[in-house]
Amino acid sequence: MSSNNRLNKWYWRVYPLWLFLIICLLIIIFRLFQLQVSDNEHGKLFLKKQGDARILRNEVIQARRGEIFDRHGKLLAFSAPVQTIWANPKIIDKSKIDFLNLANLLEIDVDLLKRKLSQESQFVYLRRQISPERANTITSKKIKGVFSKTEYKRYYPAGEVASHLVGFTNIDDRGQEGIELSFENNLRSEFGLKKVMKNAHHETIKDIKQIKMPKNGKEVNLSIDLRMQYIAYKELKSAVTKHNARSGSIVIIDVNTGEVLALANQPSFNSNDRQQFLPDRIRNRAIIDMFEPASTMKPFTIMAALESEKFNEKSLIDTSPGKLKIGKKVIGDRRNFGRINFETLLAKSSNVGASKVALSLDINEMHSLFSRVGFGEFCATGFPGEQSGYLPNQPDWIDIKKANLSFGYGVSVNAIQLARAYGVIASNGIKKPISLIKLSEDYETNYSYGNEVVSPLITKKIISMMEKVISIEGTGIKAKIPGYRVAGKTGTAKKVSQKGYEEGSYRSTFAGIIPASSPRLVTIITIDDPKGDHYSGGDVAAPIFSKVMEPIVRLLNIPPDNTHEINHEVFLSKQNLNKEVEGQKESHGSA
Repeated sequence: MSSNNRLNKWYWRVYPLWLFLIICLLIIIFRLFQLQVSDNEHGKLFLKKQGDARILRNEVIQARRGEIFDRHGKLLAFSAPVQTIWANPKIIDKSKIDFLNLANLLEIDVDLLKRKLSQESQFVYLRRQISPERANTITSKKIKGVFSKTEYKRYYPAGEVASHLVGFTNIDDRGQEGIELSFENNLRSEFGLKKVMKNAHHETIKDIKQIKMPKNGKEVNLSIDLRMQYIAYKELKSAVTKHNARSGSIVIIDVNTGEVLALANQPSFNSNDRQQFLPDRIRNRAIIDMFEPASTMKPFTIMAALESEKFNEKSLIDTSPGKLKIGKKVIGDRRNFGRINFETLLAKSSNVGASKVALSLDINEMHSLFSRVGFGEFCATGFPGEQSGYLPNQPDWIDIKKANLSFGYGVSVNAIQLARAYGVIASNGIKKPISLIKLSEDYETNYSYGNEVVSPLITKKIISMMEKVISIEGTGIKAKIPGYRVAGKTGTAKKVSQKGYEEGSYRSTFAGIIPASSPRLVTIITIDDPKGDHYSGGDVAAPIFSKVMEPIVRLLNIPPDNTHEINHEVFLSKQNLNKEVEGQKESHGSA
């Protein structure tokens, strides 16, 4: 083949290539013309979107969770701004990172840091909720791909004193226990959104506009008085330690309003220290734990007896010979009390007397009274985990069960439920709802709300009888408070296990009303499994009542009502003063 033919054949192969390149060039020119001239607005919009996608971001605006206060405005829980360090592993140059130094600044393990930064993700937390000062130290290193953002962390000024009631939140500031959980909808905040411009290093250059306004949570005012809470917690903790008890609870309610003024448990925990969040510590025993009330049930048995009209306050019960056999079971007293009235029955805490009264009553009479005062039903506090207790059905009440129920066995309550029942006695037979939230002034000035479930004439007689318990003849003498009339009842229950009732294991309880002449406060104290020789309600729980209520009645300016005791003390103080004066005269004379 000649050289000319070969050249011509080569040219024909090149022509298609040139033609293809010319066509591609024309297409590009046409597209540029379309974007810049023919479809100018569309082209600009397209390019703008592409540019915005690389520099504009929607950024969250954090909002603050609502505060929790006591009834006088003392802060119990609040959220403070803190910093969180996060990273984008995809843009981090790991070869330029001093892992050991960064791990030390973050206070985490080096291997953990390496695992976090090796993830196939554009967002990973390195360390949450640290102080702004430490966050500034880290961000000042200008590590590419490591950033900080503002979050809120929950703090609890009262610490362990009010932890069971206030509860706590998780790391995302969402309620997990207590009031924090039950009032989550009120306390929860709603974050906002804003559009911002960021550079290639994810640093905010400019705020463009606000898309959604942030919304802070609402505040919640609890019914508790922090001053009373401190007193109650301190004395309860001291008693549980002294008696080497397993646990303890105390509840104080306002008779007029049904508000809980103090509620404390032992063991407790500090809501600011998450390492203390153990199941046995964080449980609110006063509302969740159930127990048999023992002899604190006897006033209600007597109420049912008086209501039946088969008995009156002067009726005598023959408890001889101090024992009562029902079938194969024997119920006994500490000793033979003989023929006693209701007042002595309560003062001496006679099981035989209470049993004989119960056996003479109709099943419906006892069950109706127990139900009306609130046994076997929720207190409607709204608290998470609240228990309703147990009140057996009427057909199950054979004689031995009726007898056991009369002195608090075979029925279960929690401390706050027992407080509400005693509130019925203290408020002239009116059952009022329990409130953990401070009521409005309308409620505080109008005490007529609630339902009358027992005649006021009967409750007044019961209070008078219960005063005898706090006398030298009664089991609750250690609950006595100088200058004040106290009505109360002790209770000592054997604890039950899988093998039945245990010998040497008890729950000690005391229920008190003060002042007896015009009830203002009801207090329930229960101590679980006190060790040692002293384990009865009168020896363990009653003294706590005295130590707690003596400063509280003065704190609330409740006037003394035991005028006889006050006059006697004044008389003794005058005698002592006269003796001192006479002694001074004699000494001056001899001089």
